[in-house]
Amino acid sequence: MKISRLLLGSALLFAIGTVLQFIWPLSQPASYHHFADERSLGMLPNASDVLSNLVILAAGLVNFRWVIRHASYPPLQFPAMVVAGPGLILTAFGSAYYHAAPSDASLVWDRLPMTIVFAGILAMLWTSVTRQRVGWVQMVILVAVSLGTIEYWLAFDSLWPYAILQFGGLAIVVGMTVARKVDTPFAWAMVIAFYGLAKVFESLDWQIWAFTGHLFAGHALKHIASGFAGAALLLIAQAPQRLGAPVSL
Repeated sequence: MKISRLLLGSALLFAIGTVLQFIWPLSQPASYHHFADERSLGMLPNASDVLSNLVILAAGLVNFRWVIRHASYPPLQFPAMVVAGPGLILTAFGSAYYHAAPSDASLVWDRLPMTIVFAGILAMLWTSVTRQRVGWVQMVILVAVSLGTIEYWLAFDSLWPYAILQFGGLAIVVGMTVARKVDTPFAWAMVIAFYGLAKVFESLDWQIWAFTGHLFAGHALKHIASGFAGAALLLIAQAPQRLGAPVSL
């Protein structure tokens, strides 16, 4: 992964986001913070949406355990998992903090660690396609740019760079998996399936709440599906690399 290409791609991310903001502004709607299941458990507000983050926490701990076990003889996916594993742990805490008192201010702490996970997944994808380890400098740049999408949102009230990072990255993952350019396509398909399911649950929060007779809502299911997507990263990390010449990107 050449640093020059990475920096160019990062600049394009924010440039495209800026252009799109002029064409079609994408701000954070206030209605985003209104979730279906607002039941409390004792003194814990929005308990279902808070406690469901335990699944994401478990996925992060499992991945971080893999990092610790392979620290002495790090495999190709090691740098990316160093980022993705702790990123999932931080996401669980950030999301729980946000859902305990939803607001734009607390949402920042939900999204910041999520972008760290995105950076780790993109690095894993690059390694899975090229069979080359991501350098630590490149990994730092990926994380910094990902975090920068949140700073951009706070500075310009525009979610475009964040949206491009999340959904553009997912589109690349899907494309590479469908084209079978990745190692362990089944593992990547698991990540795609669970993450896609999480987005469906998120969009159907209120509909699922009504359909189940107020038993549970979609957003808690989103957290559970996201946790399974995070856990599936372990399948990618521990799979043996396929033979053959590496692909240049």
